[in-house]
Amino acid sequence: MLDNQDELFVVVDAHDMILGYRTRYDCHHDKTLIHRVTGVFVFDGDRFLLQKRSMKKDLQPGVWGVSVGGHVLKGETYKQAARREMQEELGVTPPPLRLLKQFTFHGTQETEISHLFTCEHKGPFILDPDEVSEVRFFTEQELKDGLTDGTIRLSECAMETMRQIHIL
Repeated sequence: MLDNQDELFVVVDAHDMILGYRTRYDCHHDKTLIHRVTGVFVFDGDRFLLQKRSMKKDLQPGVWGVSVGGHVLKGETYKQAARREMQEELGVTPPPLRLLKQFTFHGTQETEISHLFTCEHKGPFILDPDEVSEVRFFTEQELKDGLTDGTIRLSECAMETMRQIHIL
């Protein structure tokens, strides 16, 4: 595992009001510590990009997630975090981002308030191997077929995100 367990996350109440800051470890081991996350759903026409999480990740390594995802750090807005994560994970300067959805995710180990942004980008992408092992564009049907035949396994958060935006 490579994730810095001492990294400070923004802890909020159910209405997204800041309560304080706690470590990654604390937030990932206490479902009562609601923390901020952000994501970007990258489209290329009718296809969307998914990333396969690195095996070095502390939660759900080796499974598919949304195009870009990460935690909002102390002093950042959701959009600033989304732009930073896009640069870190995909190695690209983010095009304009549009807010697509806000929701609360209740996972087996954590609770997050998520702001999901969207943009168009065709690549090429330069992946950070500590964060992402692979990216691929999918159609909605390809994703559904992969989930049905077991060739694709989504992270808990990605599964909920797909439900929130009505892909699943």
